[in-house]
Amino acid sequence: MEVEGGYVSAEEGCRTPKRSECRGPMKCPAAPRKKAATLKHKQPPPNGYFKSPDIEVFFAMVHRREAAAAAVYYCT
Repeated sequence: MEVEGGYVSAEEGCRTPKRSECRGPMKCPAAPRKKAATLKHKQPPPNGYFKSPDIEVFFAMVHRREAAAAAVYYCT
């Protein structure tokens, strides 16, 4: 192989290295695996959940509004 002015001569061409040090592994590596999912169950609060005394009133009002809207819709 001749080197002329820093360039390799085109007469010889390029070749794949044949030495065992230059070869890649014969077998492909295994695919990466997903991490195992960890199952975490949240514990309920030690003092229990907050109970709102007005929540039943709120849903009763919503139900009345829906019933009134339906009555107006079907009656007209």
